[in-house]
Amino acid sequence: MRRRAAPRPSPRARIRCLTFIVAALVAGCTSPAAVSRYARSATLTTAKLPDVADALSESCRRTASYRLRRTSDAWYGDDSVRIACAGRDAALRTVTRANRVLAAYFAALESLADNKLTDYDAKIGASGETLAEAGAFGKKQVKAVEGLASFAASRATDGYRRQRLREAIAAQNENVQIVTGSLHEILDGDLAQLLENDVAAQTSFYRSALTEGSSRDPLTAILVRDAYDERAAQLAQRSAAVHSLAQALLTVGRGHQALYDSRDHLGGKALLATIVSNARELDAAIARVNKAF
Repeated sequence: MRRRAAPRPSPRARIRCLTFIVAALVAGCTSPAAVSRYARSATLTTAKLPDVADALSESCRRTASYRLRRTSDAWYGDDSVRIACAGRDAALRTVTRANRVLAAYFAALESLADNKLTDYDAKIGASGETLAEAGAFGKKQVKAVEGLASFAASRATDGYRRQRLREAIAAQNENVQIVTGSLHEILDGDLAQLLENDVAAQTSFYRSALTEGSSRDPLTAILVRDAYDERAAQLAQRSAAVHSLAQALLTVGRGHQALYDSRDHLGGKALLATIVSNARELDAAIARVNKAF
């Protein structure tokens, strides 16, 4: 006995099925370009901060050495300079540790958008605890750093996938705003002051040296003026770059806010246009920092 063939689906049913399959494939294979572009730019921004912090630490030591040269009758060593800059160095360590967590978050966000796992930096796990012990960040800032570190760790271990990208952006947006805002304030305030102190100390040191020795040795005085002018130009460039980097951190925060506001439409053209504009601002700031440092 011949079996009856199963009824063929109608053309309309076949179209509905095909539409569903295509939609599923697109959802699974298309990377949210705005998120990936944002995360790359944000990562490049945070990558420059450790170099800037090292240079600012050198400025503090140089300022201390200028002062010791003019006021100390005895020879001074590195220990004296380190002691003079101990407080500033602690603040710089706070900045670099918080920045490391922020960078880990952006790396996790990019890999999440690309549906990949992230290499996890185990050092960031204790960053919030370390910041709390240092006392440089308040409870609100420490909690935000801990939240970002926790996300970066879970992203590396629990198999996050792109379907949870919106949840991640929503959960971490406040933490990103707090950390970027705090880093901006520290960089634009106390740390930028290190360069201003360097300028003032250098000006005072060279002016005194020229006043005391220019009449006795005019040729040496000319060389001293040239050295001063060159150093002053470098410090002015670095000061402008530090302020640019501080502003760039606010731009990073605005970019994440744009992702948060459009979290239900991460593939939208309007969001991508906003992020591209945001990225151009960051690229310009990074170029200034690269030139100065």
